[in-house]
Formats: sequence, C-alpha cells, structure tokens
Amino acid sequence: LILKIFLIMQKVGFVLTIRKILKFRDLKDNKFNLNRFSDRQTLDRTFFPLNHFRRNIKTKKFNSNIPTEENREIVFSENFRAWLLSQNVFIFNKSTWGRPPHPCVISNETTDEGEPSGRGLLAYKNIQQNEKIIEIPEHLIIKNDFKKKGFPNQIKLDDYDALAIFLIQQKAAGNKSYWKPYLDVLPKESDFGLVFRWDLTEIFFLRESKIIRASLFLKKKIEDQFQRVHEGIFRKNPLIFPPTIFNIQSWEWALSVLFSRAIFLPKLQKLSLVPYADFLNHNPFSTSYIDAKKIPFSDSFEVAMYTDKPYNKFDQVFATYGPKTNLELLVLYGFISERNPFDSVELRIGISEKDPLLKKKESFIKDCGKTKKMTFPLFYYQYPKELYEFLRFCIVNTKDLTNSDLSFFNFVEEGSISIEKVIRKIIIFSCQKNLKSYTKISQEEKIFSLLDTKISISTNQKNAIRQRRCEKKILQRLIQNLQKNLT
Repeated sequence: LILKIFLIMQKVGFVLTIRKILKFRDLKDNKFNLNRFSDRQTLDRTFFPLNHFRRNIKTKKFNSNIPTEENREIVFSENFRAWLLSQNVFIFNKSTWGRPPHPCVISNETTDEGEPSGRGLLAYKNIQQNEKIIEIPEHLIIKNDFKKKGFPNQIKLDDYDALAIFLIQQKAAGNKSYWKPYLDVLPKESDFGLVFRWDLTEIFFLRESKIIRASLFLKKKIEDQFQRVHEGIFRKNPLIFPPTIFNIQSWEWALSVLFSRAIFLPKLQKLSLVPYADFLNHNPFSTSYIDAKKIPFSDSFEVAMYTDKPYNKFDQVFATYGPKTNLELLVLYGFISERNPFDSVELRIGISEKDPLLKKKESFIKDCGKTKKMTFPLFYYQYPKELYEFLRFCIVNTKDLTNSDLSFFNFVEEGSISIEKVIRKIIIFSCQKNLKSYTKISQEEKIFSLLDTKISISTNQKNAIRQRRCEKKILQRLIQNLQKNLT
C-alpha cells in the first residue's frame, strides 16, 4: 500500500513538473493572454511568436484548415522578423538590459474604417504619447547611393529610377538576394490597387471622375520613364540587364512598390525604402512622420518615429503619408479614406471669351505669370481665397474700374455685396454642372446601401464607388453652404 501511494505521488509530481515546463515555454514564446481570444490559431497566425513558428516550420506541422497562401504569408512574415532580429533591429517584446520591450507587433491582417488594410503594426502594450516605436539602423535603409557599389552611370538617374532598377535586380536574384526576406513581404502583383493597373471592369465605376485622367497621365509618365532608362542603360547592357527581366511589366511592379511603400526622409533628402517602418499604415488624422535622426555620439543615422497620441493594447498604430487628397491616395497608394479632411475636388474656371476686356485681362494675367484658365481645389464647406480673387478678376467690368488700368483694381479685398453674390452664384453653377457630369451608374444608390453587407464586388470597385461618392458629397455640401450665404 505504501509503495502504491509512493508511485501515485511520483506520477502527480511528474505531471506538475511537465505543466510548469509548458507554462515556462509559453511565457518564453511571448504568448498573449489566450483567455481573451476564442481561437488560439487566429492568435498564432496573427502575432508571430518566434519559437512557435520555428517549431512549426521545422516539423512542417501546419493546420490543414488554413489556406496554403496563408501558410506562405505566415512563413514570409516569420522569416522577415527573424531577418530583422539578425540585423540588430530591436523588435523584442520583452525588456532587456536598459531597454523597454518593443511596443509593436506585426499583424498580417488589419482593418481601417471597416476595410482590410493589409499588413500593419498593432500595439503589443499600451503606448504613451511621444513614445519611440520605430528604430531602424542605417544599413537597412535602401536609398539611391548605388554609385558607390558600381551601379551603372551611363545616364543621370533620379531616386525612382535607381530604386526601381535595384528592386528588379534583387527580385531576379531570388534566394541569393540579401533582401529576399523583405521582398517576400512586399505586396504581390495582384495586391496593388493603384488605378493605372486596374482593368476596364474596375475603371467603369470611376466614370466622370478626375482620377481617370490622373491615372492615364501617370501610366504615360511611367512608360516614358521606362523608355528613357531602356534606351540609356538596358539596351546598351543586355548581358547585365536582360530584356526578359528588365521589361515594362517588371518596371511597373517596381514603381508600384515605390509609390506605395517608399518614404521620403527629409533629414537625408532621399526617397528610401525602410523595411518594417513601411508596415505603418496611413491615417489622415495622424501627425506622426517617419524620418531619419542622428544617433547620439555616432556618425550614423537611424530611421525613427514617435507616436502622436496614446494607443491602447491591440490598437493599430498609424503614421501619416502627408496631407493627401483621396485622388492622390487612390492613384499612388491604392486606397481612400472617406473621413479624409484633406479631400478635395478640382474646379477649373477661366475668363469668358465674350468679355469686352478679354485682351486687357489676358495681358494682365500673363504679366502676373498666370494663365486665363486656372484650377482650384474645393473642400468640404470651404474654398480657397484665391478662387474668390480670380473670380473677382474674371467678372470685373469697365463700370467697376475707376481707372482703365487693371493693376489699380483691388482683387484681394471683398468688393460690393452684388459682386460677392455673383461670385457665389458662379461657384454654385460650376458645382452643379460638375455634379450633372457624373453619369449615373445603374442601381448606384442600391449599391451604396448594400456595399458593406450583401454585395460582393472587388476592392478596387468598392474604392471606385466610394471615391465617386466622396467627390459628389464635396460638391453637394459646398452648394448647400453657398446657398445659405445667399439668403
């Protein structure tokens, strides 16, 4: 009996020891509190505990319920994280000697305004305002300094040219590339939402929007840029730049990466690719800029960013790409923000051809370095002061002039009430004319109401519909505001 009791106690002690070991291993792997999540696999797929993925990668034990593509994204993200650690990028979620834990963690899937926003950075813990969250060493900043490395110098290359050539070279190198872990986490061909890469079924939803003209201009500029580099470099060096690799398709891919991922660093005055820092998604209300800063007591630089506000645990951390309109965001980055306070619609106005003072006005405006037709941005409920000044110039007649010389007329200060009413009526008329130019898409209002629930359309088509809606909303609200001022 005593022997049996002894054996039972040994078994119990063994089980308790195993539990302690497993608990220690989970703590070592930086696990979150799993009680907060209903699906452990979802947590593991999202937050990348390093040792957990290493075990799964070595033993090839992936969950069969997860799609193969998602498995690849997990592996790419884990390889990228391991590569960053090997490059002395501090992304540990535990404090070390003299350093607090890194406050962010990579998430493969993030959302903003209810829409998927791709990879991003989430707060691993509560983050304070002005806390440093990005710290990338100088040797990981990809910028235009390739001349030091024997880069071809047949023609002058700007930052976009040099970085595009570098990206194509590194992509073609495959596993031999030092930057492969970073290239693997860049958006794939199918993930780019830049308008110049859309097909006709998606462009259709942008009818009458100025974005179509802007995207066509960008596509033509990219093609001209490729031809210039092709004639100056690629064609003269076919062995170094084989045409099967350095073609218009790869050039468009490289520039799409640069448009959507590159960061201009004011301190270095360089357009750069900064691994890990480019995971930060844009929010128009953020004031946090990514920039280079000198490391104290050193000649080296690092890329850093400080938060502009506090973040709660698991909140997505944002940066700003600048005060950009939705047109710029959609054309260059492939997304829009319906709450964008910097969004605007362009209004083009010119001097009437029937104006009796047409020749004098043309001569005067030419001397001022302007043209007789000008474009102005219209914002929600407001318009630039320059638009009023130009309209005063356009409608002024001989009765308003005390002197025949236009230079004596004050176009800056508000004139008579009658002139101001005429100006407001002109803006209202122009806005109404622009609104009528939008061809009504069949069942457009029904699509708006069901957009987030029942209708299944592509992300690009959704963005196109939202962009048209934002443009029309600006015009409608401005008309309402001006009509109130007329009464």
